[in-house]
Amino acid sequence: MLSEDNLELIKSQIESNYNATEEPIINELRGFAKKIKQNIKVLRPYTSTAVSFVSADGGNNYIKFSPCILELVRVVDSRGVQCAIDPIFGNSDLNALNERVNKIKPLKRLCNDLGINKLSDISYLLSDFGQTEKTNGAVKIYRDIVEWAILYDFLFNDWGNNTIIIREGLLRTKSIKYSLFPILDKKIKEKCIEHKQKNNINVNVVGVAKESAVISRLSLALAIENVFKLPYPCYVNVPDEVEQYCYNYDRTWFNTVEDISSDNENQRYASMGKLFLVKFGDSPYDPVWPVDIAVWDLENAEMILGQLLHDAILGFPIPDFPLSIQNAHWHAKINGIEVELLEDMLIKAIGKTLTESERESIYRVKYLHKNLTEARYKNA
Repeated sequence: MLSEDNLELIKSQIESNYNATEEPIINELRGFAKKIKQNIKVLRPYTSTAVSFVSADGGNNYIKFSPCILELVRVVDSRGVQCAIDPIFGNSDLNALNERVNKIKPLKRLCNDLGINKLSDISYLLSDFGQTEKTNGAVKIYRDIVEWAILYDFLFNDWGNNTIIIREGLLRTKSIKYSLFPILDKKIKEKCIEHKQKNNINVNVVGVAKESAVISRLSLALAIENVFKLPYPCYVNVPDEVEQYCYNYDRTWFNTVEDISSDNENQRYASMGKLFLVKFGDSPYDPVWPVDIAVWDLENAEMILGQLLHDAILGFPIPDFPLSIQNAHWHAKINGIEVELLEDMLIKAIGKTLTESERESIYRVKYLHKNLTEARYKNA
């Protein structure tokens, strides 16, 4: 236990060290917060159709029966439509992964339009498939690529009126090669423009995240300066210098096509969005969310954010957060019973070529271990 003398010593050292190292940083961040505060704008709702899509959380559909590891990559939209489903084993290699192109239609369309034949050509990070200790990370990359394929596929739908397609997460990625990302960027932009020209409707792409390095880094400064302490929904475009200060990533994370000089083909970028901080609620203490708006749509930022506001007003169970994202999560989630069913399917697949006695041994391993574990903690 710390004595009173120790507490006093620690207190003085904390204050001294804070003044020397932390206060200068906080003062710099407060300067950024003041700059942001000068450009805060009121946000008003605009009606439109909002559709979102999300993957079932990898942590909730992870089945391990060593040495077999099974993950269910499943993407469902806010209407309850299943967009993609793929059970994938941790021991899968690149050949098994490449077969997915012909099994999942949005992936096939994405690869065809990017000019590649194999899914493994879309990302260097997929090369970890088949390396057991790295496969979990590779599956996350695969899941992200599937989500981008769904986003791209949505743009080929015939939307009857103004529509926002919401990606959960920002409009930037490290999952796609730098040589391919500009092609995807261009094709998404072209499809959005095509809807306007052919059908006279706006189809906009937007990314909404639940956290970002900018909010994390600036949260204290934003609070001290009362930047969003306003009794109405509001938003602000984050200056590039502020965003770059807050991220540890290289510039490709913030660079968009507009940041690349036409005379330098070697410059790379991994983003098609510019960051906004948005408060959808009308309370001074409502949460602030990071939102990416496509660079070609910046002149329509007020309308697009207003459409998000219209969707967020009815947000539940998270208030003042886009309802379409929450609906997609509700449809995509895998519950406990379904996980049990997946586990039984895996065990049946393992036992399909085994004898009756061998199959009994498998179930004994499963249920005996489970019962012993439950009993241990029940009696603890």
